Amino acid sequence: MRPPKYLRPYATQFVKRMVARRRFGDLRRVSPVSEWGEELGTPVDRWYIERFLTDRAEWIRGHALEVKGDQYSSRYGASSVDVINIDPTNQQATIVGDLCDPGTLPAEAFDVAVVTQTLQFLPEPSQGIRHLLASLRPGAALLLTVPTLSRVSDETDRWRWTTTGLREMVTSVSPPGAEIDCVGLGNGLAARAFLFGLSAQNLDEEVLEQQDDHYPLLVGAAVHIPA
Repeated sequence: MRPPKYLRPYATQFVKRMVARRRFGDLRRVSPVSEWGEELGTPVDRWYIERFLTDRAEWIRGHALEVKGDQYSSRYGASSVDVINIDPTNQQATIVGDLCDPGTLPAEAFDVAVVTQTLQFLPEPSQGIRHLLASLRPGAALLLTVPTLSRVSDETDRWRWTTTGLREMVTSVSPPGAEIDCVGLGNGLAARAFLFGLSAQNLDEEVLEQQDDHYPLLVGAAVHIPA
């Protein structure tokens, strides 16, 4: 049974509110639906990280370095992977140490370094980038992502970046002749969904695909070392 004509505009608004609540929960609630969205599917930030790496997959080759685990490097084409972690109990780690320590990484040892959502935990992120770049062979690439918006993970979670801020920091520690590309990833709705603890599966593909430079969720940087 259709509602009376004079009630239809109100019925449409009601239906839209109900659809929003079914997909996003009560938007007036203070607490998020989940911490990161993993319980509901792929976390929204991970959707953008994977898109960033997919677009630069030709650089992920040879001997790779990745932080905490081999989450991406082998999948995208690296033939061997060293895993660095500051936690000595991490059984996947082949290098245990702090990226801010200049003695942690070997010099000119890697063809690519894949460093996702890590710099925010470093007390001196620019030093971490400097040491990562020094560990790359000529012709190698550093692929990294950092948050612009995110819940605070723990007491070691220190920093957030804009696209301009990350570009300036990376440029300040890169060797002469390095090719640097920094891009914002995401939009306002994607950012709100991530902060609310939703997953990428809760958003339409066309929403995720939209880029709004005023409301990035994270920033990606690619640094190609000259051969």
